[in-house]
Parts: sequence; structure tokens; C-alpha cells
Amino acid sequence: MTSKYTRDMLVKSIVANRMSDVEPSDDNQKYVSQLKDLYHKWEHVSSEELILMYNKIQKTAITKSQLTP
Repeated sequence: MTSKYTRDMLVKSIVANRMSDVEPSDDNQKYVSQLKDLYHKWEHVSSEELILMYNKIQKTAITKSQLTP
């Protein structure tokens, strides 16, 4: 059985990984702003770029053909 991957799943995984590097702050608005900016950035990149980053983070080798439309 093959796993199903969606762009949304890849975006969320990448954003979660990147946000884990963000230092906690007393300024909740700053954190939320960074989260929104990252999400916006990654939801607009190409599928190829998403897959490259996801594979790098997760140490996998998924391909564009494995993305569910």
C-alpha cells in the first residue's frame, strides 16, 4: 500500500518543522505572524520545491507522481 501525499500535507509538515526553530516569545502576535508568513510562502511554491524540502526534512524520496491532486 502506498501512502497518499497532498500539497496541503507537505505544506503543513514543512511549516511545522520551520516553526519548531522559532524561539518562543511573549509576543503572541509575532509568533502568529511568522506562522502565517511561512504558511503563505510554502502554499505558493511549486510542487517540485515542496517535494524537495519535504524529502530533505523527512529523509524520504517521494516524487511528484505520488502527490494526490
